[in-house]
Amino acid sequence: MTVSFIYIFAFRLFGSLFKTRREKYFNLRQDLLKTRWNISYDMYLSVALLCSIFMSIIGLVVAIIIIWFVGTPDIVMDQSIITDAVQRFNQYKNIAIKIIVVIASVVIFGGGTFFTIRYYPALFNSTRKRNIDQMLPYAVHYMSAMSGAGVVPVDVFLSLAKNPIYGEAAVEASYIVRDIKLMGYDLVHGLKTVAATTPSYKLQEFLQGAITIVSSGGDLESFLKLKANQFVVENMREQREFLETLGLIAETYVTAFIAGPLFLIVMVSVMSIMGGSDMIILYLLIYMVIPVSSVMFVILVSSLTPEV
Repeated sequence: MTVSFIYIFAFRLFGSLFKTRREKYFNLRQDLLKTRWNISYDMYLSVALLCSIFMSIIGLVVAIIIIWFVGTPDIVMDQSIITDAVQRFNQYKNIAIKIIVVIASVVIFGGGTFFTIRYYPALFNSTRKRNIDQMLPYAVHYMSAMSGAGVVPVDVFLSLAKNPIYGEAAVEASYIVRDIKLMGYDLVHGLKTVAATTPSYKLQEFLQGAITIVSSGGDLESFLKLKANQFVVENMREQREFLETLGLIAETYVTAFIAGPLFLIVMVSVMSIMGGSDMIILYLLIYMVIPVSSVMFVILVSSLTPEV
């Protein structure tokens, strides 16, 4: 209820600013369709603008607090590098610094918020694409089994949509069912609509093939079995490529972040004993370089590892 009120309130304030710029935000409209958030681009941008204004106020307050408690640095201008005209304004340098800090804070907080919200759908779609691609082979296997049992195509997609275990693939199937059950369109129209708005190229290719089969009156069961076997082969190939990439990353990690730091630790220790090196380098290696590199390696492997 609170979220709906915020969306409506923001749209009433700023909706007219974006209604006339439909062509300018074509990419955003496409991204919002792929997210399945069921929100128009002008309402989404209105919320983004409202949040950016709110964060700009916070940035202004932060800048005032910083100036109040920290103050401005005492910048000494050298007469030899500035002209007499600029030197006359030297007495206003503290005011200028305060103004710059305030403007920078407002721009960073407000502009950064609007920029983040504006391009968040594209980032969200990349996550959806990955989830769909991971679950699609299993979803197609499920559909193939249902079709082999004599279930009609519409009920096949309906059954898939009701299975949350298939993640975003089930969400895409639910939009096919929505177009058929609620909007009154036929199966081909529902497949075309989802194929045009899904972020997954694999699913788009699969739906386009299904459209061809359904339109021509072909055997959908044989098509599903063929695609299921194809996805199994592709999945095995991707797993092999992942293992090869993981092996390369592991070799790089051992060489650069284990053997390398150990060699540097030994070398710095010996040099410090001989009085030729500062121990600060050793502390940086032990307490910053090695832990940070290990965390980065874990994040990298986690981002590359398939969930299924």
